[in-house]
Amino acid sequence: MQRLDPSDTSGILPIAYFHALARLGGEGLILIEPETPFVSLGVFDDAATTVDLDYCRAHGLPVMRRQTGGGMVLLGPRQVFYTLVVKRPHRPIPARVNDAYGHLSQAPISVYRELGIETRLRPINDIVTLAGRKIAGQGAGDINGRFCFVGSILLDFDVDLMHRIVKLPSEALRAPLKAAITDHLTSVARETGAHPDVSFVKDCLAKAFAPLVGGLEPGAVSPQLTALARTLSRELCRDALSSDDTEAGTLFKVREGLYLCQRAFAGRDGEIVVSLTIDEGRIASVNLSGHGLTHEPPDLERLIGRPFQRTTLLAELPDFGPLGIAREPLIDGLLATRG
Repeated sequence: MQRLDPSDTSGILPIAYFHALARLGGEGLILIEPETPFVSLGVFDDAATTVDLDYCRAHGLPVMRRQTGGGMVLLGPRQVFYTLVVKRPHRPIPARVNDAYGHLSQAPISVYRELGIETRLRPINDIVTLAGRKIAGQGAGDINGRFCFVGSILLDFDVDLMHRIVKLPSEALRAPLKAAITDHLTSVARETGAHPDVSFVKDCLAKAFAPLVGGLEPGAVSPQLTALARTLSRELCRDALSSDDTEAGTLFKVREGLYLCQRAFAGRDGEIVVSLTIDEGRIASVNLSGHGLTHEPPDLERLIGRPFQRTTLLAELPDFGPLGIAREPLIDGLLATRG
């Protein structure tokens, strides 16, 4: 199998290359660092409900939809992508997707160790530190009969930009979102204070992946591959903007098992915003804000540690009557989350 290091890393080409390689029926490991930031949606994400498209347009951030799983991510400089494209079956890669994640994740885990950070796979597709902070997300999918496995080594991450590109039902939710991202996402720079050279990281990745895929040899990026990647760049951006739905989503995935449920409700005296952090199906934190909090807000601390489900909320959620929100519609609104 070939190792490919494209020289043109502009726009969304860093993601388009592996789509092009699969369309051409090729195989290889593509290693690349984006030249500029862009937003990448998973195959099932809806740009209109998850991304602040007005902000992205105003700041020149392309939005594209990749044909693999995983959620919405902000990609850009100081992230080293590894995108593997193989024909199935391909020994020694396991046939089952979950097993393939376990097998191939050994490579980034090894590289993080080389960079001084102990990590582990948090099934199905996150790489986390031993403290549980997400340091990389991964995705997989089939394109043109090829199995595609994608991920990145997060050398640094722009938390300020990440929380700005998310579409929210209320601006009052931006602060808890930024706090959740800051608390639960990390990078090599944050963990170690180091800024390793990208070429060194690419070589580490190639060395780590080689025994997992049956060997790697240096390869050349053909003009045909580059041309198709440029064509697909336009298609992948058009696909991302195909939805007519404009209502903001209410469930933001921070990492596997950790979500921010966020809703804005019309209270008697104005908007009231409810934000719940859900960790492994249980409520980890609660936040109330908004101009409608003119009365003493209800005490929600009793919810922390409780399962995020209707029966629990019915039993534990206090009265919101003085704020002008009926209790059961509030519960139904919180539970009607859309990722």
